[in-house]
Amino acid sequence: MKPRVLLINNYSMDRAYSLWEKGQSGSHHVWGKVELDQRGKVEMIVFPHEKYKFLNKIGKLFGIGHLDQQIRVLLNLNSFDILYSPYSKSNTKLLLILKAIGLFRKPMVVTIHQPFWMGKNENKIFRWYAKKYILTYDASIFLSKPLLDKTIKRLKIPDKSSKGKFSLAQWGPDITYYERYCLKRKPFEECEFFISAGHTDRDFETLIEAFRSLDYKLKIFCTPKSIPKTVDLPPNVEVNSQVLTFHDLIPFYQRSLAILIPLKYPHFKEGCQGMTSVQDVVSFGKPMIMTRNPCLNLNVEKEGIGYTVAMYDIEGWKEKLKILKENRDIWNEMGKNSQLTFKQKFNSEIFASHLEKIFLSTYKNKKG
Repeated sequence: MKPRVLLINNYSMDRAYSLWEKGQSGSHHVWGKVELDQRGKVEMIVFPHEKYKFLNKIGKLFGIGHLDQQIRVLLNLNSFDILYSPYSKSNTKLLLILKAIGLFRKPMVVTIHQPFWMGKNENKIFRWYAKKYILTYDASIFLSKPLLDKTIKRLKIPDKSSKGKFSLAQWGPDITYYERYCLKRKPFEECEFFISAGHTDRDFETLIEAFRSLDYKLKIFCTPKSIPKTVDLPPNVEVNSQVLTFHDLIPFYQRSLAILIPLKYPHFKEGCQGMTSVQDVVSFGKPMIMTRNPCLNLNVEKEGIGYTVAMYDIEGWKEKLKILKENRDIWNEMGKNSQLTFKQKFNSEIFASHLEKIFLSTYKNKKG
């Protein structure tokens, strides 16, 4: 009998799966379900995201996010063998408390892509709590080696615990995008502008200032919450704050010269910021420029797919933008490296392969 894995998240997995079915989103936004269904060794069940909104309002009063979802999980214990949460900290708090005191016994598998110590607080009690919290999970899949190493060091987790519960995986884009988009990359002459799309910890203001003195076009796609605070936009910069799907952005990505990922965040929050946008870089075989983030698993410059700049470095952005705009050979080489990175190191099949191993071993340990 194959393990039944219940997939929950802090955003709607049923909607993400529906968008994939319609061809409007990639399989990587369903966190391994599509690939594991195809492999056939694990049954992954998408749990309805929200049913009783008033429960979530109550949960907020007690600092428990997605209370509705967690209560319904408790009412459906016979329908799954393993609980899987890609955004673990935001929607498993109640379940983890119950697991810590022995009232919830289902194995829990999570992915980790943000710091678990979260905060400037160096208080020993806080760190003890964070250590207890993360070790209550049966398996934690880190999406970043630097983040894994930092977690072990800062929380003083012994080797025996980390080797038994922690592993490393590379979350990557839908493998079908390789032939659908990556290999059909438009030539340099048909690419008209730079593009930057995203909403988490984005520093669009620095990017806009870099473009102010350049004769290059920039298109920014954001949300109303992440819209840049810059009042006087230069004429070569366009900002679209409508909520768009990945499918809506495809023609813009295809005609872009490079994908830009400007980031800003306090050091203590450093995690995998920019990770989702890097998926778009390799999906379309594009070069990239991004704010330096040592926590990302993929070394942009080492892989030869782009450049990094320091946070808030306007002159650094200008320098790298000029190189890509004025050097077709460099642009082509980086595009080829993006294609190679996608195929060999950074795709949904690689992630699913590791995920499958974790689920099967967790299920075996549960039965044993």
